[in-house]
Amino acid sequence: MSEEFEQGDEVEIAYESKRSGNVVSRKGPVVQVPEENGTTVLFVETDENQLTGVKSDYAFSVSITSESNTEDDSRTQRIVPLGRLESVHSR
Repeated sequence: MSEEFEQGDEVEIAYESKRSGNVVSRKGPVVQVPEENGTTVLFVETDENQLTGVKSDYAFSVSITSESNTEDDSRTQRIVPLGRLESVHSR
């Protein structure tokens, strides 16, 4: 990732799928940028209850559930490795 992103930026993450071997992409707003508050992962909200994360040269999916009506009570339900990162760029 050579581009700098800010929270709220619309981005597209492309990766080589472990399942199909094809390059696929996911799009959405940035919810966490690397090195913010000591973190090293870029997170993009790609669905209502799903985040796509990028760490180094790999993409993964995080499914979340909300235990109540506040965002602070979100819980990780499942983490799935997606594949080798191809690119991340602004939309």
